[in-house]
Order: sequence, then C-alpha cells, then structure tokens
Amino acid sequence: MSLPLTVQIVAPDRVLWSGDADFVSAPAADGALGLLPGHESVLALLRAGAVRVRAGGDVTEFPVEQGFLSFDANVVTVVVGGRH
Repeated sequence: MSLPLTVQIVAPDRVLWSGDADFVSAPAADGALGLLPGHESVLALLRAGAVRVRAGGDVTEFPVEQGFLSFDANVVTVVVGGRH
C-alpha cells in the first residue's frame, strides 16, 4: 500500500483543511488535475471550480475562484483566493 497524500488547503486568513488523503482533484488552468500518491511533481495555477479531497470514503469539496497548487513527494499544498 502506498503512503497517503499529505494535504493542506489554505486561504489568506486561515487553514481550510489539513490531513491525509487518498486522492485530490483540482481545476487547473490548463485542465482538470487528479493527484494520487507517487504522482510526478506539479505546480499549477487554478481556475474557478472545486478542489476535491478524498480521505477514506469521504469526499470534501472546496469551491475556488483562483489560486495555485503545489505537489511534491506526496505533499499537496493548495492556496486559494476569493471567498470561502
């Protein structure tokens, strides 16, 4: 079994979500992005849509207007702007 993703989703004023997850999807500027453990490193601008985090059987969704996503060594950091 592979190691989980370590995920942190942050807004300018607070942490929206932090924890381990099995899968993260995000609306990247150049298309939908899906991340599983072991994915290659990514730095992506985000467009309007939703970031989805699957942890166990639960899926949590975070609407985003803009932001960016960084992924390296199974660590996902999402920085979002706009209202949350």
